[in-house]
Amino acid sequence: MKQGKKKKKIFWLAIGAVALVIVGWIFLRGGKQAEEEIPLFAVRKGPLTISVTSGGSIQSRDKVIIQSELEGNNTVIWVIDEGTNVQAGDLLLEFDANDLLDKRKEQEVVVANAEAAVIFSEEKLSITEGDCEAAMLDRETDKMLAKMAQDKYQKGDYPQTVRQHESDIALAEEDVNRAAETLEWSQKLAEQGFLTRTELQADELALKRKQIALEMAQTKMDVLTNYTVVQENAKLSTSLRRADRALTRTAFQNKASLRQVETELRARRRERDRATNRLAELNFQIEKSKIYAPTNGIVLYASTEQIAHRRWWIKPLAVGSTATWRSELIHIPLESGMIVEVMIPEASLNKIFQGMPAKVKIDAFPGEVFDGHLVKIAILPDGQSSQLNPDLKLYKCEIECDFKNTVIRPGMSCDVELIKESFESALYVPVQCVVRIDGKPRVYVKEGSEYKPRDVEVGLDNNRMIRILSGLKEGETVMLAPPVKESKAKEEGEAEKEKGEASAEPSASPPENGKPGKRRMRNGGREKRAAAQQPREAKAEEK
Repeated sequence: MKQGKKKKKIFWLAIGAVALVIVGWIFLRGGKQAEEEIPLFAVRKGPLTISVTSGGSIQSRDKVIIQSELEGNNTVIWVIDEGTNVQAGDLLLEFDANDLLDKRKEQEVVVANAEAAVIFSEEKLSITEGDCEAAMLDRETDKMLAKMAQDKYQKGDYPQTVRQHESDIALAEEDVNRAAETLEWSQKLAEQGFLTRTELQADELALKRKQIALEMAQTKMDVLTNYTVVQENAKLSTSLRRADRALTRTAFQNKASLRQVETELRARRRERDRATNRLAELNFQIEKSKIYAPTNGIVLYASTEQIAHRRWWIKPLAVGSTATWRSELIHIPLESGMIVEVMIPEASLNKIFQGMPAKVKIDAFPGEVFDGHLVKIAILPDGQSSQLNPDLKLYKCEIECDFKNTVIRPGMSCDVELIKESFESALYVPVQCVVRIDGKPRVYVKEGSEYKPRDVEVGLDNNRMIRILSGLKEGETVMLAPPVKESKAKEEGEAEKEKGEASAEPSASPPENGKPGKRRMRNGGREKRAAAQQPREAKAEEK
């Protein structure tokens, strides 16, 4: 029993010793490999081109954009094949216009009813104008007659009656005087006995009659001057005022009636015009349901260009597709030349300027390089790219090229190189060799078996190689993957200083004891891939 336990214990001890040996061997081998796998690069001197490279596409300098002019969603029932060479007047696309035809028939009925309503209102206006004119004539006649009656009485009847009464009074006074004289002679004759008492009394009675007649004539005169003339003047004045007010009231009534009828007529005319305009618009819509080529050229679907610009949600134009008002359908490039559209990242804007030379390589023509120059830089970043990725800001630029006698088609893909500077002899190292510490560029130079930091002065880079202005010599060996030590507090302190730099590099801490510091695990894979890729880029740069 004891021997079995002893053998078992020896067995496990042996296994542990073997495991320790294997682990130690792996550790030593891994340390040697780690030392051997440190990527290096020898500082070189030679031709260096500072440029910005990006992919682009060929587009027409000028093109005719054909849009849908129909309201709402409309279905395409026929469309010409893309790439067809058309002449001005050729049919390009046709929409389904059955609904528009039905609407036009209904609108024609509306227009006819509106026109009839306008005619009725016009006739009503004519009748109203006639009635108003007749009413005004009646009121004017009444006023004129009232005025004439007043003038007739004041200037004719009243003076004549006054003269008549005055004449009656004068005659009555003469009769009274004669009767008094007759009575006086009769009294003298009666005293002498020539007249009888009866004859005397008859003369006395005649005098009294004449006196009564005079009083009556005077009373008539008083009644005429004190009552009759006032009464008649009041009646005639009232009649004249009534006629005048009736004339004014009739004028206002006529004005109101005419305004009402005229307003109704204007409303009917507006309805007719609106209905007529709607009918004209429907006719225009029906006419625009067939789109014809306005110029000569090659048919290019707008959806094809949009899909080429990574708008993958756009559906290709085809029979059965729907189009909304003002949506782009077809582009016809004009024969005024082609341009190259290229999207430049925000970090590279400091390397480009208008007029700078460019080299364009079209995928369809391998081996050919076309010379051009930058003619336009967008002021604002492209909105479509910002929607897809808010952190990505790309600026659309246009390049003019001399494509010579090459047949170029819109939409062709190409590679563009915008040349900032070109040096025949310059010191350079890969961009990942340079790190920034406290805002100063630094590299790690191999001196013997150690790697020591050294501050350098750098120029521009082409995203692969960076120019060294001072601090290094040709042939010196530098680390491709400098050590990086994360310091969050340090990064926050350096954020203000590093803001606005053309390219942001990770900060690094100096090595301890002249040896490279320990790299972070999460950067190890990236550094190894960069180290493996860099020799190939260096060889390509040398070529």
